[in-house]
Amino acid sequence: MKDTALIKVVCVDDNPAVTSALESLLSRERGFEWKGALASADQLIAHCVNDQPDLMLLDMDMPGRNPLDAMVEMVAACPGTRGIMFSGYVGRELIERSLNAGAWGYVSKNDGQDELLKALRKVAAGEVGLSPEAQTAYGG
Repeated sequence: MKDTALIKVVCVDDNPAVTSALESLLSRERGFEWKGALASADQLIAHCVNDQPDLMLLDMDMPGRNPLDAMVEMVAACPGTRGIMFSGYVGRELIERSLNAGAWGYVSKNDGQDELLKALRKVAAGEVGLSPEAQTAYGG
């Protein structure tokens, strides 16, 4: 990803309040471009192939397709898109499963906007991004 380019972000979360808050945050935050939201992982691959976002935020607990299965397929189908799990559920096993599925990061919804933005920027720069709650749960 180019340093001067905006970081294009899509969110997959079935809670409209979450996606609306993210849209508001990323639309006013310098360096980001909001590319939309999906209510389930069912259309994630088609959306990723068509829009080619830089980052894809995925909630862990949604109806429809398992987000970890979608992550594995996304990594293969959209190598330019980096996935980040964004969930209220944080535990070592979930983080390990996410990283093994190809996620570049894991962010707790409890850690707040600043920590989310830090993780997004780290992942966009090619680093693994774990929020503080995720770091603690992972053992770091």
